[in-house]
Amino acid sequence: MIIREFSEQDIDEITELMKILCEIKEQEFNEERWRSSIEKQMREDNNSQVLVAFETETNHVLGMAFCAVKVSDNGIRFGYISNLIVQEDRRRTGIGEKIIHSIIDYFKKNHIQSIRIASRPFKFKPAQKLFTKLGFEEIYRIYELHI
Repeated sequence: MIIREFSEQDIDEITELMKILCEIKEQEFNEERWRSSIEKQMREDNNSQVLVAFETETNHVLGMAFCAVKVSDNGIRFGYISNLIVQEDRRRTGIGEKIIHSIIDYFKKNHIQSIRIASRPFKFKPAQKLFTKLGFEEIYRIYELHI
């Protein structure tokens, strides 16, 4: 297995992973918008990338995560990780951790001092355990009211 930036050949597989992630998050998935967005990112966006865990023996994507360099309101640059997901039958095998370590290395090379991950702790206990294991700390909570 290798961790690498996604390529055009991976689009179908990462699209399937995004569908699963949206189901887990109970969010609507618009495949046309997703594909358009990811193709645009491939062409234009130098501040973000999608990393995939790729099984070289089977030529399949096992997992993925997005990472981006963002700028806070006060002008401080930070790394942001989102949409981490691993194929269900390969979870808890270290793939997610390897993806996160690769992203951390990417941010270090780009002189990023801190990394943020948004997660819903009540829904994503395994992810929360992974983030804590890797040294991430909860810094704030967001409350929402649906009206």
